[in-house]
Amino acid sequence: MTDILCRTKWKSKPKGKPRVYFTCHPDDFDKYFDKIAEDIQKTHDCAIYYTKDMSSEIPETDKETVLGSNNLFVMPITFKLLTTPNRAMDSDFLYAMREHIPVLPIMMESDLDEIYSLPEKFGEMQYLSPFSFDATEISYEEKLKKYLESVLVSDALAERVRSAFDAYIFLSYRKKDRKYANELMRIIHKNPACRDIAIWFDEFLTPGESFKENINKILHDSKLFTLLVTPNLLEEPDGKPNFVMGEEYPAAINSGINILPAEMEATDKKALSEKFAGIPECINPITEGEAFKSRLTETLSKLALTGNDNDPEHLFLIGIAYFEGIDVETDRVRGLELIRTAAEADLPEAIKKLYTMYNEGIGVALNYEEATKWAEKLYSYYFRVYGEKDEKTLSALSSLASCYKNTGSYSKALEFSKKSYELHCKVLGEEHRLTLTALNNLALAYSNSGNWTKALELSEKAYTLRCRIIGEERPATLTSLSNLASAYSDSGDSKKALELHEKAYALRRKILGEDHPKTIASLNNIASTYSELGDYKKAMELKEKAYTLRLKVLGEDHLATISSLSGLSSAYGDLGDHKKALELRKKVYDSRSRILGKHHPITLDSLNNLATTYLALGDGKKALDLHEIIYAENIASLGEKHPSTLTSLNNLALTYGETGNLDKALELKEKVYLLRCKVLGEEHPQTLTSLNNLASSYGDVGNQKKALELKEKVYLLRCKILGEEHPKSILSLNNLALSYSDSGDYKKSLELNEKAYALRCKVLGEEHPKSIISLNNLAQAYNNMGNHSKALDLHEKAYSIRCKILGEEHPDTLTSLNNMALACSDLCDYTRALELNEKIYALRCKILGETHPNTLTSLNNLATNYGNLGDHKKALELKEKVYLLRCKVLGKNHPKTLVSLNNLASTYSGLGNHKKAAALNEKVYTLRCKVLGKEHPDTLTSLNNLAFNFGKAGKYKKALELGEKAWLLRS
Repeated sequence: MTDILCRTKWKSKPKGKPRVYFTCHPDDFDKYFDKIAEDIQKTHDCAIYYTKDMSSEIPETDKETVLGSNNLFVMPITFKLLTTPNRAMDSDFLYAMREHIPVLPIMMESDLDEIYSLPEKFGEMQYLSPFSFDATEISYEEKLKKYLESVLVSDALAERVRSAFDAYIFLSYRKKDRKYANELMRIIHKNPACRDIAIWFDEFLTPGESFKENINKILHDSKLFTLLVTPNLLEEPDGKPNFVMGEEYPAAINSGINILPAEMEATDKKALSEKFAGIPECINPITEGEAFKSRLTETLSKLALTGNDNDPEHLFLIGIAYFEGIDVETDRVRGLELIRTAAEADLPEAIKKLYTMYNEGIGVALNYEEATKWAEKLYSYYFRVYGEKDEKTLSALSSLASCYKNTGSYSKALEFSKKSYELHCKVLGEEHRLTLTALNNLALAYSNSGNWTKALELSEKAYTLRCRIIGEERPATLTSLSNLASAYSDSGDSKKALELHEKAYALRRKILGEDHPKTIASLNNIASTYSELGDYKKAMELKEKAYTLRLKVLGEDHLATISSLSGLSSAYGDLGDHKKALELRKKVYDSRSRILGKHHPITLDSLNNLATTYLALGDGKKALDLHEIIYAENIASLGEKHPSTLTSLNNLALTYGETGNLDKALELKEKVYLLRCKVLGEEHPQTLTSLNNLASSYGDVGNQKKALELKEKVYLLRCKILGEEHPKSILSLNNLALSYSDSGDYKKSLELNEKAYALRCKVLGEEHPKSIISLNNLAQAYNNMGNHSKALDLHEKAYSIRCKILGEEHPDTLTSLNNMALACSDLCDYTRALELNEKIYALRCKILGETHPNTLTSLNNLATNYGNLGDHKKALELKEKVYLLRCKVLGKNHPKTLVSLNNLASTYSGLGNHKKAAALNEKVYTLRCKVLGKEHPDTLTSLNNLAFNFGKAGKYKKALELGEKAWLLRS
């Protein structure tokens, strides 16, 4: 058997003490064992067991005896523990999980959360960190004490448990037969009459003497002496009787106690009689179960039982005995059943125990739904018995709010977080550390509910209070400062967010140094805020710096380093270099797959980024395949209604739209919207995003009236919730303007576009990328009103700003150049338009490749330009090329492919080949009927074109028939 050592306070004997098992990576033992053991034993007189060699394997046959008797496993968490093969993770931890033994992870290194939370590692199991710097929060020492109190039975509770037993049985056995001892105890307790009978047994691994000093007292208090019989009982080490033979059995004979020998292995009866004089007949409890039960019942029937079997407190105490293995075998299933019965009978001690167990995964699987059930019952009990201002009630209220948040019930979490904070203020005062914790929780609850304005207000309050109470430069205050910056970002004020993130970075750099992980995290926050502000070059510069620092400090495989690499890939994407972004995102995905596994949420997020990049590079099929995989994974692991699942469904819907399957996109967007309404509420920001997406889908399938109705609803709700100047409200205004344009109300569209542009300039600045988008939209609105000269002026302004900010070859800059070319065409300046289109096409071929959708759009525009200049032969050649490439890249049924086929028909018509044009128009019409439906505006346009070309080809009757059909459908 593996060598086991034991550490106790004052080198006392471990008998009767709670049992803690320490396990770790072999390289971590010398670093952490003494400190962690000392911290635990400051508050709890427990026995801490550990193996002499942390790398030695414990045989499967010995695991129950070595590990199974412990009440708690303690594990220091390090990068090595999580990423390299070791017994602690690969064997000990798995055993604890399988047997439902509580595990206390203690986080000894920073930035390990992503890998720590892997399902095959620790998942959602909470950990403690000795390195929390937040002076206003509960200290590590207090948290450790509280946790140990919830897991390890106190001396006082253990005494109550022992006094609840009806009687004791003395179990005598050789230590090498410990596995049989556990089995025999289970057999005894299967008898219902024996449920409340405790068993004295020599605890495994007790060094030195056994019960020798107290054996007479123990025998006096016991009602039965059960002798576990195997051939080992006959051994005489060094020619002397073993302890059972020489001490325990003779003492039992002298005391006159009833003796019941249980033969667990066939043993020489003659030798047994010689060495154990007067031994009664042996019974095998396994093969002679009924006989053993009868003799056991006969002995116990003489006992005076307490008669309190159904008293809730009694049930709770006996339940604790089985759950913790106090003077009985550890049977957590039975223990849990008894504790639950006591809790259902309204015993607060039992209710609190169940809440703690399920909320923290102590001895049972982590289950927030079950934890919420018991948190509700506990709060209700304390409120009824002690009133709402009692500290017990306050604590239960905070727990209940936290439970609702954990289950995703954000509205309930907000309701109870608000109530909790108000009562904490009233009872403890605004500046109490528990009140500040309640304030932070309330801010988070508002944020989760989508009320970023209120979340910002409370984050400011928390920061101000911490500055005043503990000082501006304390780590806890800096955490509040970062939270406040993020709240400003959520509220749309990225400039203020940048100012605060820069302040946090400067202070952390001063206090912790440039290379500290928290300092680098602040640098990363600054970079992300520059991205929000549209300064992609500055964001790139800082993201490169953050990545370089993390690479140096943490190494290439550290998850924080990989996160920085992911941020860097996004920076390349923002600057239009999607090929480089794809290269880095593949590297990020491969690293996360290797370290976290392919099914981890963070790995799936990397897969989503890959899909987005494939879409930006024009590979819609690849993007769609990846989004299908992500959605299926989220359904399997999180369920259909989880927010992450709904986000993946939303992405899938958007990709269906991008790849031309508009009906499928509409179907999925409706599903996302309805589920978000149900899960998050109608006014939650994510729900409004879904409503906006749904509106766009209605527009895509030609239902402009419905699209306009929904976009107006989104805009009004965002103004109500976020305010008129929030970026999301302005985005809704912009979308509403486009919807009016699609509906033919160009005057209203111009009015709204002017308002959107003015607001974006005011809030974001004239050179922000989103302001330039509004400027482009405004130019298009002027174009729709027939003011092509004004439109060209605005497009030129947008192009000039984008050249300055993004560079001449950025995709957005090329979009502005394309808009200029279109404006020139509208002004009949076809020569300049051709010059610009040729430049755009050449640049897009260079940057995006010849088959990218945007490149094909440029080729189509170039073809149109040649037609405008009268070179129909060249126009036909290019339009045929566009059509063939779109068939290859997008598929024959894609809406853009059908546009190309329609353009090709128009070119044949312009060349006078109306028969060929009619044949192509008929093909377009048939496909649009199939893909878009017979009443879609684009389908009706095709019907009109078909009628026109039939007329030109001399088929007047057919032309008239189709023209009337188009008119009736439009009417």
